[in-house]
Amino acid sequence: MDISVVCPFYNEAEIIESAVEKLLAQLSSLDAEWELIIVNDGSTDGSEAIAQRLALRDSRLRALGYRFNRGRGYALRTGIAAARGEIIVTTEIDLSWGERIVHDLFDAMRSWPDVDMVVASPHLEGAGPSGYRNVPFKRVWLSRLGNRVIRACMFNGVTMNTGMTRAYRHQAIQSLPLLEDGKEFHLEVILKAAAFGLRIREIPAVLEWKEYKHHGKRVKRKSSSRVNRLIVSHSLFSVFANPVRYVWAMSFTSLGLGAAFLIFAALLFYWRMVSAYTALLSLSLLILGIVLFVLGVVVKQGNMIQRELWVLQSHQFNHHGFDGTCKQGGGGEGAHFFSKHYR
Repeated sequence: MDISVVCPFYNEAEIIESAVEKLLAQLSSLDAEWELIIVNDGSTDGSEAIAQRLALRDSRLRALGYRFNRGRGYALRTGIAAARGEIIVTTEIDLSWGERIVHDLFDAMRSWPDVDMVVASPHLEGAGPSGYRNVPFKRVWLSRLGNRVIRACMFNGVTMNTGMTRAYRHQAIQSLPLLEDGKEFHLEVILKAAAFGLRIREIPAVLEWKEYKHHGKRVKRKSSSRVNRLIVSHSLFSVFANPVRYVWAMSFTSLGLGAAFLIFAALLFYWRMVSAYTALLSLSLLILGIVLFVLGVVVKQGNMIQRELWVLQSHQFNHHGFDGTCKQGGGGEGAHFFSKHYR
């Protein structure tokens, strides 16, 4: 199998049939052996029945799922664990990242054989068409700002840390010990890929919220994400991803200010002016700087221990399966697959 395309969905009864048919038509033009895996994340609107029916029509379409909603990360881990392709592409089921986004990602992976992961980014400038279309200005602004903050906090060069549309080498993505069930999964992949030394590149892409016809009515595609909740969760994840640099930055700032105030206190003493308060402030800043530096050392050691734990988890994942369960099992504890293969 050359490529597996994994698309999670939740309560998409209004669009899933037309979206899957369109995606299958696009994949049919791929010059490769492919499979499409759609993962029902515990839908309650009848989406799973439509998915089963669609899977009966095409042997290259596989429908997976489980009874209760577990989050996008869990759905992606389920689909990736079942994927057989040498390259695994994850994307929105409605091709909101472009009609030929799978082709573009697949071509990029073939063009860069030394790359482990390719990210589609609407923020990549100067490399081709990119950006947003029919997306509310507030969402665009939050996405751009949020990704800039995350990029700065996690100290990586990726301009789109929060997007699902990516391509992975099979062995690379399945070697990572990924545990996040929600949309923090996207950040976790970037963080751990960088920690394991995987090579990441980006291609430009346009994200578009589309409209569909359903029972003769126009249905506007919207995001189901709770923006405020995402902002908080993503911010916390990125801030705590690599805190040692913040601690050391504060430490050096405090030491620098302490040294400056110490010099100023010495000058005040030389000029026979009151210098005691300035000296006390200097001493306090120097002590704070030393404490922060020691804390940074402890945090750094914690990061090293964390990476060693990830390595151990990676070995365990490779032995038991990408989703942390026995390879002969399903998609995790409590998961119920309403279907596996339709041939």
